[in-house]
Amino acid sequence: MGRSPMLKALIVVRPQRAEILCQRLAQAGWAMDLSAWETRGYGRQKGHLEQYQGREYQIEFLPKVAVECLIDDERREELVQLVLATCRTGRIGDGKIFLMRIEAEAG
Repeated sequence: MGRSPMLKALIVVRPQRAEILCQRLAQAGWAMDLSAWETRGYGRQKGHLEQYQGREYQIEFLPKVAVECLIDDERREELVQLVLATCRTGRIGDGKIFLMRIEAEAG
């Protein structure tokens, strides 16, 4: 009733970008609805090769940090621009932004 549509943003980024991203999200007013956790995964890069004791190993799942927050639908572009400005390096593996519509009830 009277509430604008809400989105749940799931942002998956390189671990070295996660802390600054969470700080900037907090500065933008999303700290109350923020969660973050370590995860592992891959996208287009399909992992990478590592060397250990002279042997090569294919590592498919790379360390990432997932950050989740709730935002009003009209702030979606603001969020996307903040994440891109904070996390984009221009290399494969920078991360992903998923936006999902949700229904929230006060209670």
